[in-house]
Amino acid sequence: MSGRHSLIGGLLLAALPAVAIAGGYELAGTSWQLLAIQSMDDAQGTTRVHEPGRFRLEFGRDGRAALRLDCNRGNGTYQVQAAGDGSSGALTFGPIAATRAMCPPPHLDERIARDLVHVRSYLLKDGKLYLSLLADGGIYEWAPLRPMTGAAAAGDSERIVRRVQFGKGSSSAVLRERIVGRQYIDHELLAGAGQRMTVSLKASNGATYFNLLPPASRDAAMAIGEQIGNRFDGLLPDDGVYTIRVFLYRAAARRNEASDFTLSIGVTGTPLKPVPAATDAVLPGTRHHASTTTPCEPLYSQARTCEALVVRRGFDGTATVELRWDGDRQRRILFVKGEPKAADAPQAMSFTRNERGWRVSFNGEEHFEIPEPLVYGG
Repeated sequence: MSGRHSLIGGLLLAALPAVAIAGGYELAGTSWQLLAIQSMDDAQGTTRVHEPGRFRLEFGRDGRAALRLDCNRGNGTYQVQAAGDGSSGALTFGPIAATRAMCPPPHLDERIARDLVHVRSYLLKDGKLYLSLLADGGIYEWAPLRPMTGAAAAGDSERIVRRVQFGKGSSSAVLRERIVGRQYIDHELLAGAGQRMTVSLKASNGATYFNLLPPASRDAAMAIGEQIGNRFDGLLPDDGVYTIRVFLYRAAARRNEASDFTLSIGVTGTPLKPVPAATDAVLPGTRHHASTTTPCEPLYSQARTCEALVVRRGFDGTATVELRWDGDRQRRILFVKGEPKAADAPQAMSFTRNERGWRVSFNGEEHFEIPEPLVYGG
């Protein structure tokens, strides 16, 4: 990462545990982008953020917050003490450690890093997060990057699971269902790397969305229906059970609204099967053919090396590469004949080839170095 490092607001505190919110909502595990800064001073008024995605806040489950601050990044600790159902309460941040690259005017990165240590409370209202500063110093307005539904935040009491199976000779299904309030339905479907999945959702309630979760993901989506018009069409990067989660947006869920919806799902193509262990030995007790460590720059993390594992699906550069960091974080990338073709990330993927292998990036913000021998075999 470019730019020199410094500490804003003093020395970074030791990590503090996140406090789970009792009742219906939980900040831990959610991600937000900045919409506006409301000043209590009429002379300053409200500062609108023209590119919200350049200013992001993620509440980690380990009690740490990660930030994108325009061209800089930051992190610090946070503590939350909820009131009632958790839709409001006390919130404080420790000092923010941030890089200090020179971003273009109006230099909101410096202001945000400075102001966050003065946050004292939060409010979740109509799908947005409002952070209030000490002594009426202002309000920060955030919108979700990954929608936080009342049901998902409350736990699994309102979760409904549907196992999707296509009829004989069919590669698609149309499901007609209903959800009310905090209910959400996880539609689970087994599929393989290299197959193409299509998903479309139509609903009577405009606050109905779906997220597509890759195998073994608890809540991190590879496609977010709200951002893509509730339609998905793409290659799958790995083998396993994919989950299409249909839910009502948090504000509608809280009002106990209902939604009748039609979910159309299709899977076509032939899976790219792994090379048999008899041909390419696997690591004991795993499905992976090889592993190494590699340079990486994951979003919302200070990790600079990742564990890289591979399931080879041929010796022509066709393989699923799995990157792991920070314990339970991961990214899976499907290579087909030496070219990255699909991933379990909602951001746009790009790559460059070099003498060592590939540099794969997501939205120009997250980067992974993939060594060629890992993909092709040695």
